[in-house]
Amino acid sequence: MRITRRWALGAMAFAPLAAFGAQEPGSQPACYDSDRLPLSQRSMRRSLGFKEVSDSETRRCSDCAFFTRTQGDCGTCQLLIGGPTNAASVCNSWAGKS
Repeated sequence: MRITRRWALGAMAFAPLAAFGAQEPGSQPACYDSDRLPLSQRSMRRSLGFKEVSDSETRRCSDCAFFTRTQGDCGTCQLLIGGPTNAASVCNSWAGKS
């Protein structure tokens, strides 16, 4: 294979898309690293029955009154004391937006 300038520029343009677009369907966006959350955040998530990916199409953080979108599919939750979450998550205290 002959590497040309056109090929190299095309590869450089495609590289970011390949890195961020290689997400499995149904997986969460990289809003935060759950292993690096403070103990208080992890405990609050357990007590609220938090799920990283909702089983329901209609009950998701993106449609919850406590969720505030910050960027893309990432946001914060008032119930998690402003802790980070993604729009596809859900917990037992979900409340639909009015």
